[in-house]
Amino acid sequence: MERLARLIEEDECSASCEKYAEELKKLSEEVDKALLCKFGPLLFKALADRNRLKILKMLAVREMCVCELNVALDISQGTISHHLKILQEAKLVKGRVKGKWNYYQVNFEQIEKFMKISEQFLEELY
Repeated sequence: MERLARLIEEDECSASCEKYAEELKKLSEEVDKALLCKFGPLLFKALADRNRLKILKMLAVREMCVCELNVALDISQGTISHHLKILQEAKLVKGRVKGKWNYYQVNFEQIEKFMKISEQFLEELY
């Protein structure tokens, strides 16, 4: 709070330190309500890894099971399962069970939602 008081003093701002701090907190709360602030961290975490991007791109071409991704990417089954879990948490990928096999595919509906939310967020910034 001391630094904020010095900033206000140096900028010759007419607002009191407490009032300005309230305004800043209110702004933070408003920003936090933005949909991208709620869903963005999961989305960006999911997209922040090269292997997850490769998996997502491959699943956009066709549905696959872990063993197919294992052969294609030369990554251990456990690592692929870990990446798929993160992609599923972000709702970018959905899975289904067929007999003993788990098949995964891109959740295009969710990607479309994220695109709209991201576009809206970027428009608000601009």
